[in-house]
Amino acid sequence: MNLLDHHTHNPNAPTGRAIVCLPRNVVENPKTFTPQKDVLYSVGVHPWWTDELCINQSASLLQLWQGVQTLANHPQVVAIGETGLDRQRGNFLQQDKLFAAHIQLASKLHKPLIIHCVRAFDRLLFWRKKFATDADAPWFVHGFRGKPDLASQLTAAGIQLLFGPKANAQTLKLFRPDKLRLETDDSGLSIEEVAQAIEQLL
Repeated sequence: MNLLDHHTHNPNAPTGRAIVCLPRNVVENPKTFTPQKDVLYSVGVHPWWTDELCINQSASLLQLWQGVQTLANHPQVVAIGETGLDRQRGNFLQQDKLFAAHIQLASKLHKPLIIHCVRAFDRLLFWRKKFATDADAPWFVHGFRGKPDLASQLTAAGIQLLFGPKANAQTLKLFRPDKLRLETDDSGLSIEEVAQAIEQLL
């Protein structure tokens, strides 16, 4: 298994072995970004952040997106996201517009796209078909817990998967163990503990 932590919200993750997702307060205020030596980062507008964004707060949405664009160019920011689509939380129309913008930014910068997707895989596949992405800008659905059929559908469309400790055991068996990409997300676990959990599932 690949023991790079492909997606975490832990700012103290081991240096050089994790991609740390920048928190909202930093995205809102890019000048406060103080990258630590050799730490890798990702930046995006999380779909949950749209739950408080309405017509009267459009400036907040603009501020977030401007922050993403500013931070995305930093050499230690190696991925775009997490961003995505969630039909259970937030403003889905806003999420959809933001997701398209993130896709274009990732493609422009040739940086991977880290995707949060809940009950919106149909829309995710729509966007995948619509945008012919550069080979240097792969898409990753993080925290994938879906069944094998969905996993096969996504990978056939060129979308890769990240797995955490709650992954579907049958889905994991579709992949060679040495090809699995892991993450800790906000679990509080180390990447080694996630790898142990995955091994138990396998």
